[in-house]
Amino acid sequence: MTAMNDTTQRYTLALEIGEEAIRQGKWQQAITCFQTALTGLPREPRVYNGLGDTHLALADRGRALACYKEAARLAGNNADYVKKVAELQEQQGLISDAAHSRVVAGDILWGQGSFEQAEAHWAYAIYLQGNLLAAHERLALASRQRGDLPGATRHFLALADYLRRDGRCLMALHICYTVMKDFPENQTIWSATDQAWRCVATRDRRGNDSGDHVAPGDLLNGAAEFAQWQLAAEIRQGTLLSEKRTHPEAYIHLRQAMLNEGYGNAGAAITHYEKAIAAGLASPAIFYALGLIYRLVDRRQEARAAHMLASRHPFYRRAVALLE
Repeated sequence: MTAMNDTTQRYTLALEIGEEAIRQGKWQQAITCFQTALTGLPREPRVYNGLGDTHLALADRGRALACYKEAARLAGNNADYVKKVAELQEQQGLISDAAHSRVVAGDILWGQGSFEQAEAHWAYAIYLQGNLLAAHERLALASRQRGDLPGATRHFLALADYLRRDGRCLMALHICYTVMKDFPENQTIWSATDQAWRCVATRDRRGNDSGDHVAPGDLLNGAAEFAQWQLAAEIRQGTLLSEKRTHPEAYIHLRQAMLNEGYGNAGAAITHYEKAIAAGLASPAIFYALGLIYRLVDRRQEARAAHMLASRHPFYRRAVALLE
């Protein structure tokens, strides 16, 4: 045991001498010391970090980057090492890689409670790559957490815009739908919502242009599809959290309602939707979907009642207005 400790101390001493050599600018000595330390400490991040610093000082950026990456990998939660990776990637023109490394550095800092530093890294990631969804999402959630709702909205809408341009129209619309509850009359949010809604309504058309005319019927179909998408997401979430839910049978009824609706069994679909609501589900989407089936079977009064409940959310209120 004593011999093993002596050996470890020898390699640790080599590491420390190497770090001192860096401070004195003795690069060849530093490399020799770190290579010696590496023999006995192959999983020590400081060794690779020291080698990275030395190779960088000797203008060997390729080796420096490889060493910094290994230091970051071995350390696992050292944002300084990841920052070095990001800075060198940026210098080498690897902008997308640098942006993603900044996100990782921010994640580490956020987990350690350094919230301002984390947000600074995420903001810089967006500076490097404006359409980096992960950075926008993190900044949006961070802004919301500290009460900056306008800031959160700005990032959420940027996220929605990139998703829409990428053809992920339903997700874009859901993000707009979510932020709308904070600012239901905000015209910027409504503009983004309309674009995402039109995207859902017309995404199967070739050469779709957001400036093209979209018929009310298409928008209604888009709203119906969005409601089904939200309900499917609610089922997935309910399944994952089934142990914490008071009425897990509600999701069983909701699934059956959607299946029957898909098969054209309006009566069975209505029954299961009603049972899901009785078991505790009350999202605007479920009332909008149920109201459409009530209309289909000419149960107009019940349809109006269901859609009145759906209209608690501004998006479905506008969709319901198109039915009138």
